[in-house]
Amino acid sequence: MSKTNTEIVREQIEEVINHKHIDRIFDYYSRDCIIHNPPYVGLGLNFDDRSGEYLILTEIASSGPAAGKLRLKDKIVRVKDDVKTWGTFQDLKNGLWGQGVLGTPLTVTVNRDGKLIEIPLERGRVEGFDLNLSTNIEIWNDFTLKIWPDLKVEIRVICGEGDLVACYLVNSGTNQEYHHSAVWDECDIYRLKDGKIIEVWGVESLLVQMKQLGYQILPPVV
Repeated sequence: MSKTNTEIVREQIEEVINHKHIDRIFDYYSRDCIIHNPPYVGLGLNFDDRSGEYLILTEIASSGPAAGKLRLKDKIVRVKDDVKTWGTFQDLKNGLWGQGVLGTPLTVTVNRDGKLIEIPLERGRVEGFDLNLSTNIEIWNDFTLKIWPDLKVEIRVICGEGDLVACYLVNSGTNQEYHHSAVWDECDIYRLKDGKIIEVWGVESLLVQMKQLGYQILPPVV
């Protein structure tokens, strides 16, 4: 008897995340699965920081302010706005420079083919940001195995109808960069076809997580 879509989603959470069978991810996900990120105010960027030296741009949202200005494989060297400068790798990696107040300007300095280029940008609304699971699998693996190696996901609510499955989850684990533990929730919607997950929409309580890791939330400068 074939598994229901709800059973497939439940099993992949247990096997891939909780039991760390990362090599089984494509038993549950299609290789062209799309991860839909929610809209936000910022630049519309995704980067790889695993080199330990640079943030290397891996995706640029077509609807974001950086489209047509920054390029894939640009190395971000420095970011500056009217309030702060992010000038080291750790500042850039850990900072929230890409997000901020709608319409606020900033300058991003990149290393492009060995040349430093200053690019003025303005934070704007990014209408969704779709990522392909296959092209981000190595980054996702490092996040799961190295950054949150003891991550556990508890399914509190799960339900399915047709080709969709929705679930409410509670995550807990210890971040190996900041050496603090955190508990935070998230909601996900999965679309399945022929027994594989082909699309995912998700929202996490990242502010709750970040405050537990030690981030300080300051009032805005008026």
